[in-house]
Amino acid sequence: MSKKPFLALAALAGLSWLVVAPSPAFGQGDTWAGASLAQMVEGARWRLGVLRVNATFSLSNVGYDSDVFYGYLAEPVPDYTFSAGTTVQVLMPLSKKIVLDVFDSPQYMFYLDTKNERAWNNTFRGQVHFAFDRVYVQLGGGLSNVRYRLSPELNVNVRQNQDGLDGLILWQVSQRASLAFVYGSATYDYGEAEFGGVSLSDYLNRKEDYFDLITYIEPSPKVRFFVDGQYGSYAFAKEEFRSRDARSYGIFGGIEFIPKTGEQLATAGIEGRLKLGYQRLDVIDSRFVDGSGFTGEADVSVSLMKRNAAHAFFSRGFQFSVFSGSSYYLATAYGGGISRLLSRKASLSYDISFGRVLYPGSEAPEGFLNRYTTHTFGLNLRLARHLSLGFLGTLGRRILDSSGLARNRNFFGFNLVYGSAGGGMSAPGGGSR
Repeated sequence: MSKKPFLALAALAGLSWLVVAPSPAFGQGDTWAGASLAQMVEGARWRLGVLRVNATFSLSNVGYDSDVFYGYLAEPVPDYTFSAGTTVQVLMPLSKKIVLDVFDSPQYMFYLDTKNERAWNNTFRGQVHFAFDRVYVQLGGGLSNVRYRLSPELNVNVRQNQDGLDGLILWQVSQRASLAFVYGSATYDYGEAEFGGVSLSDYLNRKEDYFDLITYIEPSPKVRFFVDGQYGSYAFAKEEFRSRDARSYGIFGGIEFIPKTGEQLATAGIEGRLKLGYQRLDVIDSRFVDGSGFTGEADVSVSLMKRNAAHAFFSRGFQFSVFSGSSYYLATAYGGGISRLLSRKASLSYDISFGRVLYPGSEAPEGFLNRYTTHTFGLNLRLARHLSLGFLGTLGRRILDSSGLARNRNFFGFNLVYGSAGGGMSAPGGGSR
C-alpha cells in the first residue's frame, strides 16, 4: 500500500475512534477552577464519543451604519453592512484530570459600498487544563488576525495580528483560600495599516508580558474576594520607537460573583466582576511623562423582581497612543442599562455609555478632544431553543476637537444567532475565560 492512502486511512480511523469511543469520567479535583471546568465540559451542547462540542452560526450587525468612520473624515460615509461567522469549541477529556480545549472563530465582514472595509477575520485559541486534587494548571496560546475598531482614540477598522502564550497555576490552600500565579505574553503587529498618513505599526507594534500574583478568599460558593499584584512590560518593535518602551506596576482588589454554568441571572441574583486599584505606567525614556492613578474595571448585573435586570460597567486604564507627541493616554468608559423580560421568549433592553480620552500633561494633540455618548435599544426574541433574533438601534455622538462640533454615528439592524456558544469557565486572572 502506498504511503498517502495509508495515512488517509489512519486519519479516518483516528477520527472514527474519537466519535465512537466512550468518554473517560472527568474528575474535577478540589479547586474552584477545576469545578468550573467540569461544569463547562458537562454543559457542552453536543457529545460525539470523547468529544464535547459547542458551535454557533451568526449574522451580526446586519443593517445601516450612518457613518462607517465615526466622524474621523470630513464628511459622513454611510453604508449597509453585515458580519457572518461561526464559533466552534471542542473539548476532549484526555484522562480524568486533563482536558484539551480548542476554539476557532472565522468571520467575514461585508460593506456594500466601502469595499476597502470588507475583511476576513479569524481567532484561534488552544489550551490544556490540568485539574489535580489541590492544584489547577492551564497552559495555552492563541492566534488572531482581525480587522476591528482599534480603540477609543481611533475608532475605525484596523487590521491587527496578535500571537499570544499564557499559563496559570492555582493552589487551593484550603476550602476558602487559594493562591494563583498568572503569566501572559502577546505580540501585536499592524502590518501596513495607516490612518491620516500615520503608520500604525510604527507606534503600536510591540510585545507585552504580564505577571499576576493573586490571593483569593471565598466566603461562599458564589462569591470570591481577591487581591491582585501585577507587573507588565512593553517593548516596541522598531528601533526608532524604543523610546516608548515601558513598565507597569499595579495593585488591585475586587470581588467576583460567579453563577454556575448555564444558571440564569434571575436565579443567581447577581453576577459579574469588579476589579479596582492603583496602577503606575513607567515610560523608560525620561522625555515622556509617567502615568499613575486609579484604574480598573467592573461589569455587574443584578436581577430585580424576576422580570427586570439592571447592569452597570466601568473601565479605566492606560493605552498606547498613535499620536507622535503622546506615548499613552488614559481611557475611561462607564455606563449601565436595564432589561425587561416581556415573556419567556422576548425581552427589551436599553443601555447608555459615556467615554473620554485624557492625555498626560502637555502631550495632548493640540485642539484634540475625544468624548462620546452612546444609547443602545434592543428587542430580543427567542425563536427556537437554539435560535435567537435581536433587533437593535444605536445612537452615538462624539466630540473630537475643541470646536465642540459633534459627530454622530447611528446604526439600525439586527443579529441572528443559531447554536450554543457554551459557558465560559471561571479562572484566575480574568473572571471567565
